[in-house]
Amino acid sequence: MSKKSRAVKRRRRCYLCGRNGNGDPLEEHHVFGGPYRMKSERYGAKVPLCGFRCHREGKESVHRNAAVALALKEEFQLKIMAEQDWTVEQFVEEFGKNYT
Repeated sequence: MSKKSRAVKRRRRCYLCGRNGNGDPLEEHHVFGGPYRMKSERYGAKVPLCGFRCHREGKESVHRNAAVALALKEEFQLKIMAEQDWTVEQFVEEFGKNYT
């Protein structure tokens, strides 16, 4: 499989706005970036986003709007904790911070 996220290929819709990427191709966004990027890969914390509108440049894009980025982090923290049967402390051990 190519480097594109399986989620991007499977969903074919922007996680935030629901568009299909026509005219603004979908890109994968690692919910937990920087030193936690590989952990985002491991735990499935990647989502397809419209490249310009929702990922990088739009007013409500995840890289320009801290509230949007935080909401994704909180959502995926809860998802990972449920899937791994982790406490908040265990999540913090793995990802360095509590987002809830």
